[in-house]
Amino acid sequence: MSSVLKALRNQQSPLLKAHSQVALESAVEPTVALGRIVILFVSLVVAAGIGWLGVQYLMSNNALEVTEPTPQMSYQLGTIAAVIEPQWPETEQSQATAEQIIAMEPSETIMSSAQRQAENSVVNDDQTIDLNQVSPELLSAFESALNENGEGRSVVPTLANLSLDFQRTVPSFSYDGHQYSSRAQARWVELAGVRLFEGERWQGLTVLTIAPAHVVLSRNNQAFQQPALEDWTKP
Repeated sequence: MSSVLKALRNQQSPLLKAHSQVALESAVEPTVALGRIVILFVSLVVAAGIGWLGVQYLMSNNALEVTEPTPQMSYQLGTIAAVIEPQWPETEQSQATAEQIIAMEPSETIMSSAQRQAENSVVNDDQTIDLNQVSPELLSAFESALNENGEGRSVVPTLANLSLDFQRTVPSFSYDGHQYSSRAQARWVELAGVRLFEGERWQGLTVLTIAPAHVVLSRNNQAFQQPALEDWTKP
C-alpha cells in the first residue's frame, strides 16, 4: 500500500508543479492589461488636449479676422455751383395786371392823370363821361381817391342832369340797398332786388364804382352816377 502511494506521489508531483506555473502566468496577465489601459487612457487625454488647443487656436485666428477694422472710405466735397434765377418773359396778361394794380391805386399821380383825361374830354354836368376817352380803371381810381375821407365827392354827372335822350335809354329801377366798404370786394348795391358788385352788369348797366353816397354806372361806354337809395324812373 505504501508503495502504491509513493508511486502516486511521484506521478502527481509534475502535475502539481505545472499547475503552480499556470497560476503564476495567469496572475501576471491582469497586470499587463491594466498597464495597457492606463497607457490608452493617457493617450486619449493627450489627444483630447491637443485637439482642444487646436480648436482654441483656430477660434482665436477667426476672431482676429472678424474684428479687424475695415478701412474707412474717403469723401470729397464737390465744387460749389451758383444757382441762376430764371428770368421769365413778361406776358401781356402780367402787363395788364400790373397796369390794373397801378390804375386802382389811389395816388396823386393817378388822380392827376384821370383829371387830365376828364378835362380833355370836356366833362360837363349835363354830359356823360365817354369811357372811350377816359379809361374805366382811371375813372374808378379817381373816384376812390376823392372818397377816401368819405366826403362823397364825384366828377361824374348825375343821371337826372343828363339829356332826356340819354335818360330814356336807362331802364327804371328801384335802389333797394347800398353797401360801401374800404375793401372793394365788400361793396355792393341792390337794384330792383338784384345785388351787384363792382364790375357786374344788369339790364345793360355796368357797376363801375360804389362810393359812400352814390354809385357810378355806365351804359354804352357812357358813365354817370345815381345818388344812393334814390330810385330811378325812366321819363
